[in-house]
Amino acid sequence: MSKSSNRKFSPRYVPTRTFTHPVMGRVDCYNLAREPICDGSGAQAMFYDNNARPNRKREYGIKLFNTASEAFAAYQRQKIAADAGLAPPVRRMVCFVAPGLRYLPSADRWVRVPQKVRWGYQTSLAYGIGKLEVGMAAEEMQEPDFIPESGVRNLYRAILRLSTKGTQSDFKRLGTPRRANVRMSNDLHQENLGFWRKRPVVIDFGSHLVGEVA
Repeated sequence: MSKSSNRKFSPRYVPTRTFTHPVMGRVDCYNLAREPICDGSGAQAMFYDNNARPNRKREYGIKLFNTASEAFAAYQRQKIAADAGLAPPVRRMVCFVAPGLRYLPSADRWVRVPQKVRWGYQTSLAYGIGKLEVGMAAEEMQEPDFIPESGVRNLYRAILRLSTKGTQSDFKRLGTPRRANVRMSNDLHQENLGFWRKRPVVIDFGSHLVGEVA
């Protein structure tokens, strides 16, 4: 067994306290003196690997969003998928308080502020990212049979069956649930799929997955 496999998880970012939010449940709060440096980013979220290794349930990276609603909506979708074996496991919601940039609409510019609050959640890490995808034809028709690779075909068929009804609406006030099911069927390109325990999984649960943009 390699030394790497025996290494104890030592997260780069450690919460200073944990509190219970009336909507989001248990939340780990991080207070940082410096702006964290992300390890990757997407349309909505910044990703921090947090010294976690892929394919390890007890080790977790962190995804941060601009608003609590966006973060909680993505967290709920990933948890639903993870419970069905279609995504890496999630742990709990997080709140990051750190220096950062804030946009001022009145001045039409970004300014640096000593404290900026961002919301997100802890997630285990997939591996093999960039090797799989759901093709455009399959997405447009929401038709798994258009996917040649059997593992991805089974993943897409399974995730289409999951319901998002009652989960947080991405761009509405925190605590506002979806009144109808919206399928998790979009934006499943190569950067948004990977492997967990040798099975294809979805790794990006932002609003594009349900066909919504800000």
